[in-house]
Amino acid sequence: MTSSEQAFDYVTGGDDEVSLRKIRTDGPQSGTIGPRPDHVVFVLADGHATLTADDGNEWEVEAGRPMMLSAPVAYAFDTDATAMTLLHIAPAVLGDGDELSEFVQPAPADPGVEPLLTLLNEVTDRILDPALDGAERAALNRRVATVVLSTFTRSRSDVEHRLRRAIRFVHDHAGEDLTVADVAAAADLSERGLQDLFRRRLAVTPMRYLREVRLDRVHLELAARRSRLLTVGDVARAWRFAHLGRFAAAYRRRFGESPHETLRRSGRTGT
Repeated sequence: MTSSEQAFDYVTGGDDEVSLRKIRTDGPQSGTIGPRPDHVVFVLADGHATLTADDGNEWEVEAGRPMMLSAPVAYAFDTDATAMTLLHIAPAVLGDGDELSEFVQPAPADPGVEPLLTLLNEVTDRILDPALDGAERAALNRRVATVVLSTFTRSRSDVEHRLRRAIRFVHDHAGEDLTVADVAAAADLSERGLQDLFRRRLAVTPMRYLREVRLDRVHLELAARRSRLLTVGDVARAWRFAHLGRFAAAYRRRFGESPHETLRRSGRTGT
């Protein structure tokens, strides 16, 4: 971070996941904030700021309006504020992997920012407390991350890119033993971030999506005339369905017929 020459007074505390700085300065500041290893939420206590991202987007920021400095983005700023709060959050806490997210700024009058402002007023002293118990701090960090994610949404292009990567990985590796961690790593997300993304965009969990892809693959194989030696059990096991009874029930719910009925319609028989 670079800025004009001013005297700063810092109060800081927290850990590697979530930390907080309260800053006071004796005059106007301007400068740049380059890409960083963490995301930063800032709130002016007074004054006004102009914030410009490296893609040309510009915001006029009033006191009391929280803004997100996304880790991979560079910003220019100009402010006459004399006091502000900066909340630093490690990307992994917000569900990022190696590829860091870009977040959307809320509208100036968006009431959805109020829970975050209330939380900051409530927990600032606890974040700054060096004696806070480790378990309490971990719980506090999770609470902060939850509220931040409910305040700032990821940009549409970022979300769609990660979702497409996860979906493609599932389709390409559906015949292998997969875990949530495997899919999350392919999309550069934490497991929690992946779960949240699938629920928000597809209304299913990643493992439910994987199961539906596998059911589709079984259906295609049973309906195709590839081999008269094919059996339902062979195909189900090839697509990682170990419990044939549960598989048959899920298949009927999805396709409206049993796997054996599909097999008979294809002109073959099998068990």
